[in-house]
Amino acid sequence: MENRANYPFKFYTRLTLPQLTGAYALNLKELLGGIKKSDDPIIYYHTHHYLIQHRYHIPSSPNDFAYWITERLGEDLLGEEISSLDFFNCKTLDEYKDEIIDKITAFMSKNKKTKNVEMGGRFNFMRAIAFVMNTGKEAYTLNGFVDILRHITVFSIYYHFFESHVRLRSTELNDFSLWIKDEIKLPELADKIANLDPYTLTIEKFKEDIIKLTENYI
Repeated sequence: MENRANYPFKFYTRLTLPQLTGAYALNLKELLGGIKKSDDPIIYYHTHHYLIQHRYHIPSSPNDFAYWITERLGEDLLGEEISSLDFFNCKTLDEYKDEIIDKITAFMSKNKKTKNVEMGGRFNFMRAIAFVMNTGKEAYTLNGFVDILRHITVFSIYYHFFESHVRLRSTELNDFSLWIKDEIKLPELADKIANLDPYTLTIEKFKEDIIKLTENYI
């Protein structure tokens, strides 16, 4: 008999409105200064909005900082180092921000001269204004959970996996795994979902992999 949860999984979705902050950088020193002053919504926007924008392919530089450093400043090595930072090894955005700052600071200590760009190539600091909405969809069983997953938008996947990482302040948990572990009593499946690497997959493929993993336990 299929396990039935006492509390349903409630599917939410997240929409983001990008907002210009008015701050910008023309060189690496200004970028570093801007990052130091940036709050969580700014850091989150520049390191995660690409996941939604690039739904069907994986970009070579998985965040705006790495892209600008590589494409505008021509500092490929530093760009690769910023790209390789694993957000899911950090419990908070502050930890992730500090790692970015450390990489840039270390690079600048060894490279005193770096490129300045024209205003047309500047880095514009953006902020993510988030709107979270209840989809009205709920699941009490794993079967029902998968049925909804098949039709839910990637914005909901984004909210329950990526957004939850920040909310839960955990390097291991996400909304899906937490519910499956606590309510459906399948810690093995919960761990498999938590161990998926979202940075090596498109978000569409990531959704498919969660569905496939879950179907094995129905």
